[in-house]
Amino acid sequence: MLSEDTFETHFPIVVMVRNHSGIERLNDSLKSVIFKLENQYVDTDQNAAVNGDSTTRGGFQTPATMAFLDLGETPTKELKGAVILPAVERYLDEVLDCDPMFTPFKMASWANVLHEGHWQAPHIHPKEYTIISGVYYVDVPSQPAPTGHLEFINPHPISVPLGAQAMTRSHQPVTGQLLLFPPYYMHYVNPMGKGGPRIVVSFDVRLNPGS
Repeated sequence: MLSEDTFETHFPIVVMVRNHSGIERLNDSLKSVIFKLENQYVDTDQNAAVNGDSTTRGGFQTPATMAFLDLGETPTKELKGAVILPAVERYLDEVLDCDPMFTPFKMASWANVLHEGHWQAPHIHPKEYTIISGVYYVDVPSQPAPTGHLEFINPHPISVPLGAQAMTRSHQPVTGQLLLFPPYYMHYVNPMGKGGPRIVVSFDVRLNPGS
């Protein structure tokens, strides 16, 4: 005789979505910094969007050797200290069950600008010791789905032929939003349409055992 039914979720993929309001001043300042870098590097072999150093297809991405959040500009320091680090600490605590005070980490970071027709190919962030990947949306034009949407690919493909889950999960980003997710969660960006560029700051959180 049946005594109990339980439904368990094993190995869930947790994505943290954090929205911000009253952040227009910071975003405008960040755009100024990013546009200045775009003007400086977009037509050079340092543009990671076209030189093979990234999965970005068209547009502009800061040089692979540049740590955007460590540039020392006032807007980048504010973004890192007031927006990104508090979210990372919350994710470490709530999702990874790590005490942020005793989890030494460093960050790799870059800025990206996509114009009409530009996109990002499916990819993960597999570099050693990476535990969190993230993206902050500095400015995102409102566009109909799936234009410019972030698409996550189901990491459990065996479930799709069985009809249990969809192959992808679409996310419509908004300006001032921050996403944190596991680095193994494959994702891509659908081609942009008209309506202005998509401007983001992306980053990886990596354990720093030597610190």
